[in-house]
Amino acid sequence: MTMLFRRAPTVLTLVGLALTAPAMATPRPADPAAHDYLLGRFADADNRLDDAARYYGAALKVDPGDATLQRRAFDTAVAAGDEKLATGLARDLEAAKAGDAATALVRLTDALKRRDWNAADAVKGLPDTGYAAVVAPIVTAWIKFGRGDVDGALAAVDLTKFTGVARSYATEHRAMILAAARRDADAAPLFAAMLGGEAKGVVRLRIAAAASLAAQHKPADATALLAAGGPDPALDAAAKRIAAGRPIEPGLLDARQGVALLATRLAGDLSREKPVPLALVFARVATFLAPETGETWLVAGDVLLRSGHAEAALTAYDRVPKHDWTAAIATVHRGAALSDLGRDAEARTVFEAATAGAGATADDWERLGDFERKLNHHAAAAAAYDRAIRLAGADAGWGLYFMRGASYEQGGDWVRGEIDLRTALKLAPDEPTVLNYLGYALLDRGQKLPEATALIATAAKLRPDDGFIADSLGWAFYRGGDFAHAVPALEDAVRLEPGDATINDHLGDAYWRAGRHLEARFRWRAAADLSPEPPEAALLARKLDFGLDVATAQGATAQGTPATPLPGHDVTATPR
Repeated sequence: MTMLFRRAPTVLTLVGLALTAPAMATPRPADPAAHDYLLGRFADADNRLDDAARYYGAALKVDPGDATLQRRAFDTAVAAGDEKLATGLARDLEAAKAGDAATALVRLTDALKRRDWNAADAVKGLPDTGYAAVVAPIVTAWIKFGRGDVDGALAAVDLTKFTGVARSYATEHRAMILAAARRDADAAPLFAAMLGGEAKGVVRLRIAAAASLAAQHKPADATALLAAGGPDPALDAAAKRIAAGRPIEPGLLDARQGVALLATRLAGDLSREKPVPLALVFARVATFLAPETGETWLVAGDVLLRSGHAEAALTAYDRVPKHDWTAAIATVHRGAALSDLGRDAEARTVFEAATAGAGATADDWERLGDFERKLNHHAAAAAAYDRAIRLAGADAGWGLYFMRGASYEQGGDWVRGEIDLRTALKLAPDEPTVLNYLGYALLDRGQKLPEATALIATAAKLRPDDGFIADSLGWAFYRGGDFAHAVPALEDAVRLEPGDATINDHLGDAYWRAGRHLEARFRWRAAADLSPEPPEAALLARKLDFGLDVATAQGATAQGTPATPLPGHDVTATPR
């Protein structure tokens, strides 16, 4: 029997047909949902998150039952910060039994903002792989606090139930719940314990701790605690309020803000090494819950920037309140986002403004140095690092000396470069980055070959899975004429970094010297296909045409360039 009626094709089916149709013309798809979906995909690919979310939302109005479209629209709405769309789609996906940790977090956010504690309690599916020990009990504690059950809230974050990182989270939120309940005498020791450990640089917690001391009529202790945090506009403002006999601005007052700060810290911790999707969800949930809190926007901007959404990161940084304690940090991070977008003139304005004032710090000058280094302005970078070292004084770490030395070296001033690199090595004798860079710089100049090889060999032992260091070691053997050891070391380097043109080039040279000419040409061809720099590309062409010996005789150098560049650390970070 012939089917007379069939279900209408979905948006995704129509799009698939449009994309596979003959390319005779590109008319607007007849189905408006498919048209909006296509526009959404293009906007998504172009990192225009706001536009993508809007187009997906329009497509869903035409075809609301398309589950795949719902999911894509939800993910984009969260990334774009479209709370209304994300919340509606979270409900739809849950109703379709397609919910997960991300949709659960958005539904929890909606319940907390409405102070619907029953709905908040009913949310299931919170992160349950690796994060349940942190998320579930702390969320439960804040929900109980929202209901007015302070004792129940404290029981949920009983520190005897937690170990490791989870205990750190529980301590923070137990202290904040106690402070919000005005039990300052109980909160103060917990704050002090955190500030004596890994949280010593968290301005928000230091202000909260000082507020607890001030509430106990201990203004001198509160002022000393603020001063111990170092120079900071927010800490200075809090100290002035204490001196004037005024209370420090109140800390957390409700469950909404408590869960927002939980999500903020989780987002930062999860994205510390590399961005993960759930980190972005936590970051956006934090801004939905507490948009008045600068820290939520700062972390959201950082996660978006690490995720490749620089334009969205700029928007997030702009939402940080001008008088918030995070405002100065957000300004610097905004400079990094502008730099990532290639808007270097605007980025320079940000970094130079930070160094212009009398209160400019070593960190401000280091960030300017990082920016100049990124643009290959070696002399300017070295000058900025020099100011940073002078301001840091005895606290200047190996990273600053390393970056100044590397900038001198790349700018052609090897005398000063070597001095700084050796200073960095003295401060950090087991740091592979310094060992390798100094060793290769010596090798590159044909100086102190035994020492250079020993430095690189030590770096390779400390970091055996680093392809660039393996390349340096292989090249050291090559320069010493030890091709029997050069070949396997460079083969390891190519295995670890198969997409690097210089490393493939080096292996080709080693094969040639070992008499393996066919394999040498194969590696040179691979290097040529990996978009090498123009001078290296020209040399590779000569090697492929005439072989290594003739290419060398024609005046080309087989030395190559250092395969280990300066560390690609973020302009806001110090190499470690």
